[in-house]
Amino acid sequence: MGRIRRYRTALSRHHRSKGHGIHSPFAFGFVRFVLREKLPYYCYDDMGDTRQAVVESLRGMKSHPRVISFKGLKMLFRITNHFNPENILEMGSCYGLTSTSMLNVSSGSALWLYDPQINSYQVTGRVLLPYLDSIECYDQIEVAIDEYIEALPPTQIPFILINTVEQPDFEILKTRLASMLTRGECVIVLRNISRSDRMMELWKTLKGLMAHGQSFTNEKTAVIVAKRKLNLEHFFLWF
Repeated sequence: MGRIRRYRTALSRHHRSKGHGIHSPFAFGFVRFVLREKLPYYCYDDMGDTRQAVVESLRGMKSHPRVISFKGLKMLFRITNHFNPENILEMGSCYGLTSTSMLNVSSGSALWLYDPQINSYQVTGRVLLPYLDSIECYDQIEVAIDEYIEALPPTQIPFILINTVEQPDFEILKTRLASMLTRGECVIVLRNISRSDRMMELWKTLKGLMAHGQSFTNEKTAVIVAKRKLNLEHFFLWF
């Protein structure tokens, strides 16, 4: 969604972001104490230092993918911390920043990472290096998804972060996520939906398929919490 549209909806999104009109206890707590939590966490300083090192390493390059903001990085940590998944599936790594942000939640977590651009920037390898024991890297999207799902214990629901999706992988990813969403429970975080037409289409498709659960978006990032105990609701917010 374009910047002008986001400005037009800013007032209503800001009002609900403070909890006004949100009756679901889960949604109220998730908005107030996860998406909009202001208190610092123990690892914020290290995350900020790592991000700044990435920014410095990219300085002078004519073009490169955008670096996630520190605000966005902290929010991703809080979302992951709230659900505390033992197993995470990620598409794209944003120079390793989003990967390490999620793995900072628990030393026992494992990450299945599909990132076609992982070798394009040396800084990505440096960021991921201390976490390699917790990461499985893939160069085929279907293999990454299949092995992730196979590794999930029966009591765990998928936790998936989509940073970006390349055109050759788009239909595969959309089909597999749609199947996952309609057949069971899952948590899906989508970033860059205002910057990528493919990400926006993926978000709209998945949202339209939801039969239960809740979604939360500031029209840049979206979080789908597809749990059967939650009535179907969609929240447009400021976070």
